[in-house]
Amino acid sequence: MYQVSHKKNYLKQLFRIALADAHLDKREEEYLLYTAQKMGINNQEFEKVKESSDQVQVVIPDNYYQRFRMIFDFVWMMMIDGEIDPREEIVCKQLVNQLDFASGVVDDLVEHINYHLSCGINPEHTFSKFEEMLLEK
Repeated sequence: MYQVSHKKNYLKQLFRIALADAHLDKREEEYLLYTAQKMGINNQEFEKVKESSDQVQVVIPDNYYQRFRMIFDFVWMMMIDGEIDPREEIVCKQLVNQLDFASGVVDDLVEHINYHLSCGINPEHTFSKFEEMLLEK
């Protein structure tokens, strides 16, 4: 999927969104840990990334699918605690713009993810639905 440095960068970007409101909610931290584990980042490295999350430069994947996955994770992170803090939304939209997507994509994803969250659908199943739509394009 990604090189180790890209994985850590990805995680730092998620931390940046989660911490934009100056509070790390338990659900945000659980999703960050889940994402780190999925990428093969151990707990010690996770803590290092957490401590240095303010030092982030966006690494833009060449692959459209990987960029969209990042955007999905950014929006999921912004919404996972049940509220969209305006500071998190600003950071999320800035990151999305850096990935060469219009910030309106965030609004569209919020609507779809909100529906899935309200139905109790987990992030991987939700993303698989978006993945199907991407493959149809």
